[in-house]
Amino acid sequence: MSILSTRLSTTILSAPRSKINPAIIPFLSQVPRVKHYSISSMFRPSYTCDIDAEPLHRYRPGGYHPILLGDLFKDQRYKVIQKIGWGGNSTTWVARDQLHNRNVALKVSVSEKSSNNEAHVLNAISKLSEESLRQDHPGQHHLMRMLDHFTVDGPNGIHDCLVLELLGPSVPDVIESLYSDGRLPADFAKSTAYQALLGIDYLSSHKIGHGDLHSRNIVFALPNLASLDEVQFLEKFGRPETTPVRSVDGMALTAHLPNYIVRPISFHARGMREELRRSTVKIIDFGEAFFRSQSAVAVHTPLAVRAPEAIFDDRIDYRIDTWSMGCLLFELVAGQPPFDVVMLTRAILVSEMMEFCGELPDRWREKLDTIGVGRTEPVSDAPCTLLDWLQDIYFDDNKTPGFTRQDIAKVCELVTRMLKFEPSSRASAKEITSDLWFNGLKS
Repeated sequence: MSILSTRLSTTILSAPRSKINPAIIPFLSQVPRVKHYSISSMFRPSYTCDIDAEPLHRYRPGGYHPILLGDLFKDQRYKVIQKIGWGGNSTTWVARDQLHNRNVALKVSVSEKSSNNEAHVLNAISKLSEESLRQDHPGQHHLMRMLDHFTVDGPNGIHDCLVLELLGPSVPDVIESLYSDGRLPADFAKSTAYQALLGIDYLSSHKIGHGDLHSRNIVFALPNLASLDEVQFLEKFGRPETTPVRSVDGMALTAHLPNYIVRPISFHARGMREELRRSTVKIIDFGEAFFRSQSAVAVHTPLAVRAPEAIFDDRIDYRIDTWSMGCLLFELVAGQPPFDVVMLTRAILVSEMMEFCGELPDRWREKLDTIGVGRTEPVSDAPCTLLDWLQDIYFDDNKTPGFTRQDIAKVCELVTRMLKFEPSSRASAKEITSDLWFNGLKS
């Protein structure tokens, strides 16, 4: 029996992660969408809408700001022309910057957020990039830029608004649109990983932790998106589709809700294959980012790529990104993270970590019982090394390999250097990009 078959019962094999979110336009690679269900309350009427979108019950004081197409922000400078998507704490829109004649992404947070950490971190990164001594660091070009920051006062409170550069599709969306193998071609995967590593190296050099590094937060920047005028943009991606919001019990809508919901643009990368290969890779979504002086109290990185110190509630610093980057390099090459399993739990994850990465530090072994590892079944009947697992996935009969076995062995070596339990033992992004395997690549 192959290694692949022994792990079949627990591992997602070939389904792209983007299947979670098939319709969202990934200009900012929003977090996976949550299907909306109408939620009623004994204190207020419930509302419904035929479009699968952000939960309507979040349109309340403290929640989302009601936005309609054509709305103007900041003294009529930014005009809303389309919807990108939403997350748990914001909705994001394509807006026309009428001062600079360019398209931007407008991210409007819920009003209950007392401060915007993302704006704080992005502003600090912008200032660092302006310093002459750092102009030659290639990693600064692989981070999302904030263009403006302001607040808006609406019926649900005061909302932070970030104006961000309008980028392109995320890694999972590109794979879903273009590659039936469920993974990027070899040269494309290698270049993507290299550019993401440069971005992490830049953050690490300033002791900044991203805190949410995964494939949906790696996107391809398409500069022409910003330069299209409003007519061209709508011709390319279609006119917005809207559906009225209705009250279930027939009561009139309140000012807390929009009159209609806009369906996010369905973006597909078909016809953009070569353009994507030439595009710049950028890291986005700094909502979980933190400075060295802060030290993150908790992280919400997807469990499959979460660093072990976060699993064991240990001290967290910027080196959690190195662990996540090791998982990301594996995923870019193989098409799935090393620990990605069905119904993933902390116990299963830790069991697989121990299988691939060796003995846990003593201070964590004492916590195994609280996680439940002692009560879980073995992942497989026979020991499986990380190289065995990577080779079994990559050279699957149903997929076309682009890397050689020597390449795969090197990838495994690089991943292993980053997947060390002790943060101080992990190879830095700088050390990984300096490996001869990446020679000849440009930032």
